[in-house]
Amino acid sequence: MRFRTAALALVIATPVAAESVQFPITIPQECIELAQREGVPTVLENRMQATKAKLKLAQMKNSDHLVRECRAAVHRAQQAAAQATSSTKSPTGLQGGFEAGIQASDPRNHIQP
Repeated sequence: MRFRTAALALVIATPVAAESVQFPITIPQECIELAQREGVPTVLENRMQATKAKLKLAQMKNSDHLVRECRAAVHRAQQAAAQATSSTKSPTGLQGGFEAGIQASDPRNHIQP
């Protein structure tokens, strides 16, 4: 009963933006050993597998160093994905930022006294 309640709470709390995730997803490298130990697939093929893996990671104790490393890696991956989606929504996007960096490093664009 607790498992179903926790799973339901996780599904309800998952943001709508998470539905735009493209599967399959490979888990972070830091999570491979933990996933093999716990019987979780290293490639998540659908939303159900991702939800089960997320729930299993949430239930694990933080005293295990593999759990801490995996949680940190997942957090970094989520931040990178959020950064990627926000940069694609911006008018300049990644390409604009890249071009701005090139222009800034070009010596012809610097003002000479």
